[in-house]
Amino acid sequence: MLSPTTPRPLARTKRRIGALVAVLAIVASALVPSTALASGTSPMASPIVPPTIDQSRSAHEIVPAANLANFRAGNIISDAVFFNSASMTQAQVESFLQSKGGACRSGYTCLKDYRQTTPNRAADAYCDGYSGAANESAATIIYKAAVSCGINPQVLIVMLEKEQSLVTHTWPSQWRYDMALGQGCPDTAPCDPAFAGFFYQIYGAARQMQIYAEGRWFTWYAPGKTWNILYNPNQSCGSAPVYIENKATAALYYYTPYQPNAAALRAGYGTGDGCSAYGNRNFYNFFEDWFGSTQGGSSTISAAIESYWAAQGGSTGWVGAPTDKGKKWPDGGTSQSFVGADIFATPSGQVFVTAGAVRDEYRLVGGPASGIGWPSSNIVNVSGGAYQEFAAGRIFSQSGGGTYAIGDPMMSVYYTVSGHFGWPTSRAHPVKDGSIQTFEGGTTYQSAAGTFALDKGWSDWLDSNGGPGGSLGWPSSGQTGSSDSFIRVAFTKGSVFRLGKTAITVRGTINSEFALQGLDGGVLGRPTANATTTGQSTLQSFKGGAIHSSEAGTFTITTFASSFNSLGGASTVGVAQESQRQKGSSYSQRFALLTLTKVGSQTKAVGGAVKREYDRLGGVTSALGGATGAETPILGGAMQTFETGRIVCTSRATVAMTASVAQAWDANGGVAGRLGAPILTAYEVDGTSVQEFVGGVIMTNRKGSAHPIFGLILSIYRYAGGTPTIGAPVSGEIATSAGVYQKFERGVILVPFGAPARALTGAEYEAFAATGGIDALGYPTGTTTSIAGGTTIPFALGYIATSRAGSYALRGVILLAHNEAGSFAGPLGFPIGKEKLVRDGATQLFQGGQAYATPRAKLVTRGVLHREYLSMGGATGSLGWPISNEVPFQGGAQQSFENGTITLFPDGRVVIENK
Repeated sequence: MLSPTTPRPLARTKRRIGALVAVLAIVASALVPSTALASGTSPMASPIVPPTIDQSRSAHEIVPAANLANFRAGNIISDAVFFNSASMTQAQVESFLQSKGGACRSGYTCLKDYRQTTPNRAADAYCDGYSGAANESAATIIYKAAVSCGINPQVLIVMLEKEQSLVTHTWPSQWRYDMALGQGCPDTAPCDPAFAGFFYQIYGAARQMQIYAEGRWFTWYAPGKTWNILYNPNQSCGSAPVYIENKATAALYYYTPYQPNAAALRAGYGTGDGCSAYGNRNFYNFFEDWFGSTQGGSSTISAAIESYWAAQGGSTGWVGAPTDKGKKWPDGGTSQSFVGADIFATPSGQVFVTAGAVRDEYRLVGGPASGIGWPSSNIVNVSGGAYQEFAAGRIFSQSGGGTYAIGDPMMSVYYTVSGHFGWPTSRAHPVKDGSIQTFEGGTTYQSAAGTFALDKGWSDWLDSNGGPGGSLGWPSSGQTGSSDSFIRVAFTKGSVFRLGKTAITVRGTINSEFALQGLDGGVLGRPTANATTTGQSTLQSFKGGAIHSSEAGTFTITTFASSFNSLGGASTVGVAQESQRQKGSSYSQRFALLTLTKVGSQTKAVGGAVKREYDRLGGVTSALGGATGAETPILGGAMQTFETGRIVCTSRATVAMTASVAQAWDANGGVAGRLGAPILTAYEVDGTSVQEFVGGVIMTNRKGSAHPIFGLILSIYRYAGGTPTIGAPVSGEIATSAGVYQKFERGVILVPFGAPARALTGAEYEAFAATGGIDALGYPTGTTTSIAGGTTIPFALGYIATSRAGSYALRGVILLAHNEAGSFAGPLGFPIGKEKLVRDGATQLFQGGQAYATPRAKLVTRGVLHREYLSMGGATGSLGWPISNEVPFQGGAQQSFENGTITLFPDGRVVIENK
């Protein structure tokens, strides 16, 4: 027999707990985030089997003080006390466990010393979550779980003692911690490993109490009703009716579904009779003995609620008595439930009440923590029902209808259409990828695309087309009127235009392109027909054009819409391959069979090989611009002109050429001329564009001037180094009676009829050009000759002589004077400067002197006499022009000038005599 003074606690049957694990999984899956409104539909398919008994246990080191005469089966503990998570600080919990721990036996870890590394737990509708940490004490776990789940930590402490005597036990085994509160441990099966461990037991039990108190999934001991509650699992022991006054008492009966009989109550902490059960009796005893009255002290949570409650008549008024201790919310507001209403003191200090069906709905959606926030008015009665305003929403209660909350952003949208949407007919409820809420006159839709309202005509139409989960997706706009009375609604997968019962739908990739073009407010305007599919392409017409979709992509046709249709549509023009291109006021658009261009008001088609080259170059955005003419045949091919060039197609190649190249080609006979057909696309060499033809090239210099190069000149041009050496042509081929020549940026090529052709470049070309070119020197008459000190090139009218001093031309009278003086092998040698005009003659400086072409003669000066002559100012000095060459005499020399003489004597003296 168990001693009546120290009864051993019976092992409470846990079958109920095992069943709850599955139910809670269903409840968790039905939860809606606080920013949305829950549907209110219970997922429970069948009632839960009522739990069996908790048997009593001894109360180690407890001095009985509880008066069981005050035990009330219908109000074991008040809501205010049960849910008062602020009853103890963490330090007070720690101190309490230390005080009750007693002398812990060696080798055992008692509760006061127990520590565990705890995991994280996410917040949900019942608890605010848990931030795990290493090596947390039992007191810390109890305190943090109580605060998170809004349960009095004293309740958890009492339950630990009631279930496993852990508060006062001096030699506890690990299994007591693993199943400390019986969570997940049915009698008929092993404990669920997911609930094993002290933390899981504490946090799970605290959360379980909030689930019980919610009254949504557990209803058979619901407050405000009378229930027959057994005395013992043995039903022959009987039962008695109990009016359940509050949530906390209901929660204790869900946990231990038996009331103590008279024998158990008379026994205090002892043993009653064979029909006694002890769980709820012991809970009452432990709580009263350790923490005082289970009914607490003050009846209201805050002065603001107290004042309002008292003004309404207190417990005898319409609000009635409190049914819980109230709650302090994280943002500073408070709330408390009463028999007839719930009172809310908002963070700003205002006080409002909810009552009746509005209160039920507000509780259901989560109260101040829900998406609609704190009340911002009391209930307002209107024709047909009532409503109450909240910070971010409203609750409507229709007479004879339902009561439903509307939260932002649906509420904000509803305000814009409330005149014809009427009363809500459901609360917001989730569907795939969003949520909807129905009203008498329409529906609001909330998704990632935004929140929009559609009237009943539109919402019925959408429902008939598969709803938001159908082919159109979610609304991404409200109803928008167009200029011709069509009403548009944009969806995530399409746009729909309705006029009465007529509906035109824009879907899929065509709708995506339509949206990029600004929908019906853009250049396309509204659609004029539903899309049609031919083969592998789909076309939809709009007021301002069309959209074409195929394997090539989806593209808008606007500028060319009329031409596309007049030319025969896709069967003639082909499917669109790109959006239109624009350069200035010209346009082009590529289709599979033709490319259309528009310059000014003229639209031209480009096809075949010409089209392929035009498309490759970039259509109108290329250097060619738009087509200005139709394709025309040429010898062996076709040609088409464009704004700044043309494309020529022959059997050799299809080539684009600029307008300047085309003009030069035409000037030389085109395909039938010397150049013949083009054979390569133009390429660039050293900043010069080169276009190759069968019979030559046309080169475009940096100034944009194009000139052809043919035959021998072309060969010499290439042999001389081409563009990097001689540059681009600056003229065409020039024919004279003695030969042909062509000018280049840095040279000239000369082809005399009776001598070898050659290119002049570099300093030789500069000397040639500086002297006057072909007009001054004529054509070369021979090849380059090397002479001591330099080289010479003979020309019909002179030479170009090159030495270390540079390249200079010799011609005319000076050349004769140079020749008479012994030419390049004579004393004058090579020129070191170019011919200069002086007074009425000319002069040129050489290595050994100077030559003169005077009005009177061709003469030279050299040596000392030349030096002295220059010192007197030369031809522009006082002596004037020389009138004779130097005349030697024995040991000296003399030279005469217009205004005197210069004499060099044998002894080296120089005498200058003026006339």
